[in-house]
Amino acid sequence: MLTIIPYLLAGVSTIAFIALWFWVAYQELVAKQKMVQSATDQLLACRKTYLQSKDEAGEAESETILARSQDIYIQSITLYNQALKKPRNFIPGYIMGFRIADKNP
Repeated sequence: MLTIIPYLLAGVSTIAFIALWFWVAYQELVAKQKMVQSATDQLLACRKTYLQSKDEAGEAESETILARSQDIYIQSITLYNQALKKPRNFIPGYIMGFRIADKNP
């Protein structure tokens, strides 16, 4: 009877460690995913504005804003992919359905 207590303690602590590992990875990847989604929305809005202002006085300014927005989008995708490729995030991320993002919005 006394030998089962260490096994139970080891089992509970292992399960708690794995649950914490998955929870931390989930929180980090969701934060990066939200950043990518926000950058995607911003890029699409800037593209729409650029296309509407084409052949008008503010075209150069819209083009500059669009270029900055594209840089932000690519940077957010890169940060998300780097976070997903970290060894501590890869296994739980893959199991929870996170995949490498492509650079096309």
